[in-house]
Amino acid sequence: MKKERDINDYPICPKCLSRIIKNPNYRNNLAVRVIDDGEDCCICENLLYKKDKILGLIKHKISILDVEFDSFIIACQNNSNKIKDNENYIHNVLDYKGNDSLKQQIKREVGVLVAKKLHKRIDFKNPDVVIMIKIKDGIYKHSPYDDLKNMNIFVDTNPIFIEGKYRKLVRGIPQTHWPCTNCKGKGCKECNYTGQQYEHTVEGLIAKDLLLITRGNHTKFHGSGREDIDVLMLGEGRPFVIEVKHPFKRHIDLKLLRRVINSHSDGMIEVNDLKFTDRTRVAQIKNSSVESYKIYSAIAEFENGVTSNDIEKIKKLKVINQRTPLRVKRRRADLVRTRTIENIDVERINSKKLRLIIKCQGGLYIKELISGDDNRTKPSISSITNNHAICSQLDVLKVHIPK
Repeated sequence: MKKERDINDYPICPKCLSRIIKNPNYRNNLAVRVIDDGEDCCICENLLYKKDKILGLIKHKISILDVEFDSFIIACQNNSNKIKDNENYIHNVLDYKGNDSLKQQIKREVGVLVAKKLHKRIDFKNPDVVIMIKIKDGIYKHSPYDDLKNMNIFVDTNPIFIEGKYRKLVRGIPQTHWPCTNCKGKGCKECNYTGQQYEHTVEGLIAKDLLLITRGNHTKFHGSGREDIDVLMLGEGRPFVIEVKHPFKRHIDLKLLRRVINSHSDGMIEVNDLKFTDRTRVAQIKNSSVESYKIYSAIAEFENGVTSNDIEKIKKLKVINQRTPLRVKRRRADLVRTRTIENIDVERINSKKLRLIIKCQGGLYIKELISGDDNRTKPSISSITNNHAICSQLDVLKVHIPK
């Protein structure tokens, strides 16, 4: 037969009692026992009186990881069934209906202490690091304090976001990682066991040195659109944000980083205008296509000779209705998008070849503007000249997005 609980078997420390009962006069009339010297609180097991030791654990973990941060937040995970069961029992006895739990008090009191002693800033919205305090019924090995063996500290770092512009100076390099088509990224003989279809990517050339400097885990690349693998990105460059996951070093010299990336890229890419930013800029960069404008240099090669009248028709192109091109249909929604052209300058190279400088709204596919893409782009340069054309070379000269 299960023994009925006796409230006297559950002494409570003044800190826990104060948290649960806000009125001191009511507190004095309760049938609960406050801990005596040498006793442990049934709820917090006296953890609330060991804040200096908890701070010691935090400093020890930060020192081991050698993590840089200016702002932080304290999190607490209570996996101790004993503590949770006792806390629920006391809450029921005292008819406590609030949500100020032991976890909340530990986060509050330890957070204030860390901020004061380590001269760091508490930031609930966008902290550099999350300091997690974990409590369990058993013990964690290698704890420096015998009376805190049921507690351990974990530190997780939030991403760094760096904005810049990149220029792609050679053809044959994709913007981001392409998994090997043979092994789907697992690594095989065909890809030299890298898992990548192409040896170099814009992201990889930037991330290589960035990860070393920040001691990050991996990166995620966010570009304002992307150019095809056979297209150069010239001019001032394409805006991007690169996100570094789990960095341990945040105070980095971006001027030095720029020089290192550019010198180690063997002339394939170049980065400029690096600056720190935040997550909100990622959405602005990625969703900027409609609001942006772009300038392209394209060489159009025609089956038959091009007349002066054809050139005048090309210059007058303004509104384009473009269905998702066949070559990207498998990874893009099959939609019809309307895009506008601000201006087209035309230079004749020979009777069947023109150089086009096209200033247009972001999101217009230039190769398909020229070829027509089996009539999926209307009108196209091929259709208005009644002369089939292909884009034999394409370079991006400018990508402009709103600030």
